[in-house]
Amino acid sequence: MIIKVRRGLHVGEYSELLKVADYVGTSKTGEYLLFRLNLLKASRIPLYESQRILAKYGFPLKYELISKIKQLKDYELRIYLYRRYLTFEYLNEAPLRHLELLELVRYDDNIRAYVSYPSHLWKIVEELRKLDVKFKVDIKYNFKLSLYVHETFKLRDYQHEAFLSWLDKGCKGIVVLPVAAGKTYIAYKAISNLKVKTLILVPTIDLISQWVEGLSKNLGLNKEDIGVLGGGRKEIKEITVSTYDSAYLNIDSIMLNFGLIVADECHHAVSEKFREIFYFNIAPYRLGLTATPIRQDELHRLYPAIIGPIVYTKTSEELQRRGYLAKHREERIFVDLTWNELKEYNKLMQKYEEYCNRVIPNIKDPLERFRKVVELAYKDPEAKEALKARLKARQIALNAERKIKVLEKLLKKYADEKVIIFSRYTDIIREISKRFFIPKILHDTPKEERNVILKLFKEGKITKIATAMALDEGVDVPDASVAIIISGTGSSREYIQRLGRILRPKDKEAKLIELITRKTLDVYLSERRRRRISLEDYFL
Repeated sequence: MIIKVRRGLHVGEYSELLKVADYVGTSKTGEYLLFRLNLLKASRIPLYESQRILAKYGFPLKYELISKIKQLKDYELRIYLYRRYLTFEYLNEAPLRHLELLELVRYDDNIRAYVSYPSHLWKIVEELRKLDVKFKVDIKYNFKLSLYVHETFKLRDYQHEAFLSWLDKGCKGIVVLPVAAGKTYIAYKAISNLKVKTLILVPTIDLISQWVEGLSKNLGLNKEDIGVLGGGRKEIKEITVSTYDSAYLNIDSIMLNFGLIVADECHHAVSEKFREIFYFNIAPYRLGLTATPIRQDELHRLYPAIIGPIVYTKTSEELQRRGYLAKHREERIFVDLTWNELKEYNKLMQKYEEYCNRVIPNIKDPLERFRKVVELAYKDPEAKEALKARLKARQIALNAERKIKVLEKLLKKYADEKVIIFSRYTDIIREISKRFFIPKILHDTPKEERNVILKLFKEGKITKIATAMALDEGVDVPDASVAIIISGTGSSREYIQRLGRILRPKDKEAKLIELITRKTLDVYLSERRRRRISLEDYFL
């Protein structure tokens, strides 16, 4: 509650108001002094005195404030929400100085108060109890789940290990398991065990449907009892599945509702925008799930601050040895550009390299060199032209005509097996679909058509599908035994997702085949995405 007082007060009146309020600054016009009501201060003087002072300035105490003042007689510190932030009223500043040293609170000069992210609430409470400070959390929340849930599944041994590791870390942290290893079952177990209201965050609309189906099947919930936030729906219920985008747009509606946040594909959670969902939420329990925790921008280092540390990990090789994932082999088939393709490729790359050697000669690493040219392109037209040349050269390398000829041989070789063909570019997928009568799934494929294709593929009525960047993440793709990568980026995450499409347990060995154009960027991109990254290098 902000109290506006016109300038010109004498000292006596100013001191009187400070008995029940804190000075926070002046109005934009400078005409008024601004004070914020401090209920703790008001509780330390007779109630009639507080009422008299406030009534004098045209702010009579309402019944609910009188009730709060009466409740605060024995407290030293009050915690409440103001403009999304935890804010503090205090009589003794020492506890807040201690919390400031722990980087749990900071002093905000704009509002002249100590503030903190709502996510810090439980750590702050823990520290205040250690200090034996009498405090009151003046925030209404109720995490208890009223829905009846019962497990209809049984965890595999490694899933049970992962769940226990998460419990041991105070129900905060990230589980890293390969694609097709059943990460979602750990979340079902967490919901069943904690029995608190739960928000599940996913990157795509498709995953909302999959989670609703999974919650209904594995926890015995009616689909009508599960809220959906995204895809045109805004239903916040005790268990709610939301896209990251929709949760971000509705932070104020969800910040006090949930005791557990499950972040599926949690490498999205640490992006600059989405991490606000976690900072501005008081949920004490947090579970992250991903097969690909490492981000090229190194934002994965923020996991402990918003979700918790990595608490459990198993590689696909370990689960293959234990029989939970299919054994597989990886094969690289090299092709050459045609003479005309090679001539054009070299011409374009020469233009790019000449610019780099002239403008940034000291940067030799290809990735760092590319990033720098992207940065320069915002203000340097020559850098922009160099990038265009590199992009055209890359398209030539990744879409080499001879790759289609090799693909034709592979399709004949694996005629009786389920095959998924992956590419970075839509043009080559359209050509493959047209030439070999293979159903295609692209970013603009209607949802109904895509669902029909995936259903027929699952049933074995079609055995080949081709896709460009549409089935890499967030889609429940039926199992295949062969994956053919026509082209891709240098992202290890993309590679792991594609590999995961063939790793569901099966009698035969799965195969991942890369088609790579010699003497081009394609070789470098393949080496980058295949690089195995040790989590210890990043988190220990």
